This record gives sequence, structure tokens and C-alpha cells, in this order.
Amino acid sequence: MSRIIPSHWGSQSAFRIEIQTLATSVFDELDPQLNPEVLLLGLVADHEDGVYPLFLDTSGNESSSALFHEASRRAKHIRKELYEQAEAENGKAPDGDAKRTLVLEAWRRAVEGALEDSDRNNDVISFCSSPRPVMEFLVCTVLRLSRRAWRARYQLRKSDLDTRERRPASLTDATVEQFMRRCVVGMAERHSGLSASMVDADPEEIIRAAGRLVSDAPALGPQRDLNLRGLWHAANTISSLRYEGQSSHGQLLISAPGHEGIVTKVAFQRPVPLTDHVAVRKLLETHQPGYSLLSDGSQVYALGHENLESSVPDKNLFNVTFLQHYTWELSYGLRPLMRVSYGHPRMPDEAIHRHRFEQLIAGAFGDVPRDRLDRLWHLAEACTRQEHGTMLVISERAVEEAERLGLQAAPIDPIPLDEKGVLALSAVDGALLADPTGTVHAFSVILDGRASTRGDPARGARFNSALRYVDASRAPCIAVVVSEDGTVNLVAQEPA
Repeated sequence: MSRIIPSHWGSQSAFRIEIQTLATSVFDELDPQLNPEVLLLGLVADHEDGVYPLFLDTSGNESSSALFHEASRRAKHIRKELYEQAEAENGKAPDGDAKRTLVLEAWRRAVEGALEDSDRNNDVISFCSSPRPVMEFLVCTVLRLSRRAWRARYQLRKSDLDTRERRPASLTDATVEQFMRRCVVGMAERHSGLSASMVDADPEEIIRAAGRLVSDAPALGPQRDLNLRGLWHAANTISSLRYEGQSSHGQLLISAPGHEGIVTKVAFQRPVPLTDHVAVRKLLETHQPGYSLLSDGSQVYALGHENLESSVPDKNLFNVTFLQHYTWELSYGLRPLMRVSYGHPRMPDEAIHRHRFEQLIAGAFGDVPRDRLDRLWHLAEACTRQEHGTMLVISERAVEEAERLGLQAAPIDPIPLDEKGVLALSAVDGALLADPTGTVHAFSVILDGRASTRGDPARGARFNSALRYVDASRAPCIAVVVSEDGTVNLVAQEPA
């Protein structure tokens, strides 16, 4: 029978406060909207009947005994499944330490599962560490994060191939794993007297360890022939090297040879090992539109590019984009996973804040239906992924403007472009011209206009060109300006 116990060791409340402080420091660095909350959950061992009744650290949070009974029920089923899986793999039933490990893993999964219903009601998502023996208890840390912030970032699909080498779904996911490991170690050290505090743990080191784990993601996916465990070191080293005084720029596409999302343009008779950092850095000088380095994870074997005609260009296709000195970004297809600058991994900044974008759309064009808002948002978001920068102009008179600017543009039959189409048409100089429905009417548009009092020479020609056009326009319009360094500016007309 479950029982609530107010305290299980003398310093439990202090320990919870310490790991809450650490959680705040770590996850605020990734995304302040994650709002981390920590509580301690314990299991009271009862080896006679094989049941581990649960208790909660009531000094921090409250919960119902129904949740504990649900976790106990789930743990029995999960434990049985893990036993059967281990026996099938090893040819014998687990015993000793192996059996105990499976018991603890069953409880970890059971607690996370039992919290799901209450999590949805509270718009949070919970993660549970592996239980750790403390006196007569088994204690685990539960971390709660904002579900909305968690889901706002792209997540890789979990690999079902090897549970012992769990593929991280994102930098946040990997950071959760590293944080939980530190909590388990810290709890053992604290209880044994080896450490007086968890606050001394370095938040940056936890995030760096998570970054190294994310860089292993390609090696932990379905393509088991990839040998990519050295990507973190290779990418950091290559990005730090200069060639004839110039910083690293270019892209490394990583996939199994023959991937349908890759087009090979130039094949090397002698592939270059990825560990030969100087040689790979030199090869980056070949980077031009349509010419990126192709790698199978252990060596660079060709020059080529992504196949935009492929129906599944993202499937098991990763790329490392070298942005500037000591800065690189890891992406899955077109979806960025993390950006690393001087060895410090961070979540890729959201290029456009959707709420701000929709505010400007409403201010310019009034009440736009949700389906059109979604179309405009996806159009603008796709533009932010154009490597060399671009512009998107959304004008109420896009039809007339495409005709007026026809001699300095490429008018097209009106079409609502998908992401691939946006990247293709925005690869040339000039702006995309769309109407408030998200339909594109021209590309490679050279904008006109007159000098603006809001001009800023420090912001570059693309930004000032958009500013002049928007300020001179007699029709409602806004512009999305994507600079070559990835900076995005939204340019709207000044209120009358």
C-alpha cells in the first residue's frame, strides 16, 4: 500500500532546492520559456512481495495516491516486458545486477507514464531519473518543463533500434538526460558525504555534454553503417581553422552513400578522412551553390547537393553548416538542431517570432483567416532557411507590383510555393513577391523606392532596400529581410 512520507533523509529539502537552482541555470540558458520545476519522488522497498510503494517529497509538491498506484501497476507490466526482452536477447533470465537495473528502469518509465495525464492538464512534460538508493529508499528526481516550449522545437524521432544508446531528439532532450545523470551522481555524492552541494555543478558543462550527445545523433539512427562519433570534435576543429586568412564557410552533408536525397556532382577517387581536419577545411573552399561536401560519417567522398526533387529529403540526412569562425550548425534536413559557437551549443534562435509576425500581418492587412496566416508563416519561415539570405515582400497589390516591376523581376504564374519552391526561387538575387493569401507572383524582384528617414547604413543594402520600398508603398505591405549571417528583420510601414 502506498504511503506518503514527509521526509526520508535529513537534507532532502536542501538538496531539492539545490537541484532546482541548477535546473533553472541550465534550462534558462537554452530557453527561458521552459520554466523548469524539480521535485523528488521516492520508492520504499518491500522485497517480500516485490512491491515498491511510492512517496512524494511533500515539502515541494503534492500529488495523489492514485498516481502512485497507477505507477505501481505500470511498473509491474514494464518490468515483465523488460525481463522477457532481456531473456530473448541473452538466452537466459536476468539476475543479479542486470535484474536490478531492469527493475529501476521499469520504475523510471512507470513514473513518467503515470504523470502524463496530470502533465497534459498542467501543460507540462515530466522526466524521471533512474532511482538511486538512499538509506532504505530509492529516490529519483522528476523534472517538469513547459510542454508548449518543449513542443515549439523540432524533435527527431526516437530510435527503436538500441535502447542502450538512446538517440537524443533535440538539444533540450539531450540536456535533460545530462541533467538527470548529474542529479543521480550528486545525490550519491551528497548522501555519502563526498560533496556538500550540487550548486557547484557547471551548467555550461552539462550543456556541452548534451551538445556532444546531439552530435552523435546521426550515428545512433537507423543507418548503422555511419561512423560519426567524432563529429563534435571534427566540426569544432574545422570551424576554428582559417584558410588563407578566411573563416570556414560551407556545408557538410552526412548520409549513407546512395541516399536518394543527395545528388553527387564530383566523386573523389581518394576520399578524405573526416579526421584530417586541415584537408577537410581546404575542401570547404570548393563550396558554391550546388557544391557541398558529401560524407558518409567517416570520410568526405564527393561534392554534391541535396536533391530538392526527392520526396523525403530529410530522411536520415544531416548537415553541418559552417557559418563563421568557430561557429557551426547541425541540422536534420532543413531543420536546425543546434548551433555551436566557440564550443558552446545553444538552441538555434527562432528566426522569426510568430506572434510578432502575425501582429504585423494583422496591422497591415486586417483580419486574415487562420489558413492564410499559416500559409504566410510557412512562406516566411522557409525564407529564413535560405543560406545566402533573401527577401520576402507581402503586398496587397502584389499582382499590380509584379506587372509594374516586370522589367526588373521574374514574374510567374501565381502559385502558393512549398518550402522547396521557396528555397529554389530565393536562391537568386532579389525578393519574392507575394500577396496576403500566400500566393507568390514574382521572384528575383529588384525593389525600388525613395530614401527613407529610417535608413541605417550599418544594416546593409538588403535591409535598406526593403525599408525604402515599404516606406514608399501606397498599398499595405511588409517585408521579411533575411541577411547572409542569418539575422532576420521584419519591416513594416510606420503607423499613419
